[in-house]
Amino acid sequence: MNAQNAAPAASSRASEFVPVEGGTETTSGGMLLVVAYLLMWALLLGFLGLGWRRQKQLETRLSELEKQVSGKAPGA
Repeated sequence: MNAQNAAPAASSRASEFVPVEGGTETTSGGMLLVVAYLLMWALLLGFLGLGWRRQKQLETRLSELEKQVSGKAPGA
């Protein structure tokens, strides 16, 4: 089998987009784009929400530690 026979010549390939008629796809590209954007926004907001919650926990823990340190310092 010759490699030249297996691949079509460059001049015979299509150089422009030609839509396929009568396909079996039921989801439009626009809908997929909207779903992808919604998913990305949800992930971003979830990430920011988790970061905010962790920051609040750290601030609470830091204030507790500051109280413990300031309570022990004068008596030491």
